[in-house]
Amino acid sequence: RGGMQRLSESVAPMLRFMGRSLQATPTPLAPPVNIAMSALSMISRRWATKKAGGSSRNGRDSQPKMLGVKKIGGEQVEVGHIIIRQRGTKFRPGDNVGLGRDHTIFALTSGNVRFVWGGLRKQFTVNVVPHKKYGDLCCHRAFEAMAKDQCDRAMGFLGQAKFAYNLAKGEEKEEGLKYLAKAVTKIRETIAKKNLFLLGPCPSIGEMEKTVDATEKE
Repeated sequence: RGGMQRLSESVAPMLRFMGRSLQATPTPLAPPVNIAMSALSMISRRWATKKAGGSSRNGRDSQPKMLGVKKIGGEQVEVGHIIIRQRGTKFRPGDNVGLGRDHTIFALTSGNVRFVWGGLRKQFTVNVVPHKKYGDLCCHRAFEAMAKDQCDRAMGFLGQAKFAYNLAKGEEKEEGLKYLAKAVTKIRETIAKKNLFLLGPCPSIGEMEKTVDATEKE
């Protein structure tokens, strides 16, 4: 009996310690009912949505750029007239023309537009030739066409020369028309001498031809 009492006295502190440790560590409990219900409601709730729209490739409303050639070869231009609107320098600026920041080519003097193909880059160069000089150039090309027996082509160049000379002013206009009258009479004589057939009309000089004929007879 004395031994049992001593055993119980030695085991009692250990049991008391184990009892305190078991009380200190709480046992895992099931989650409260309100927390579980709130989680379930979050899962099953339908949030506000918007239907996805289709993509469009043509949904722009941009203004037109109006690109392209505005003045063709041989056409009359004045100072500031736009000859070509372009992006990049597909057409290169030449004599008496300017190049804008957006690569627009415009005239710096009054004259006739002339396109020239060639150069290292094999591109068209845009030039504005004064009226008198452009008329002389057309007469020269008319004589070159007659050398190849192209009488209709020659008459076309003479028509362009007449148009250019009429746009000139003062003495340049008179000199140009006199030179044109001589060119017309010479080409007519060549056509008659070679018996060539002319399809198109011949530019009429009017009184200027008569004055030339009168001066030649004298």
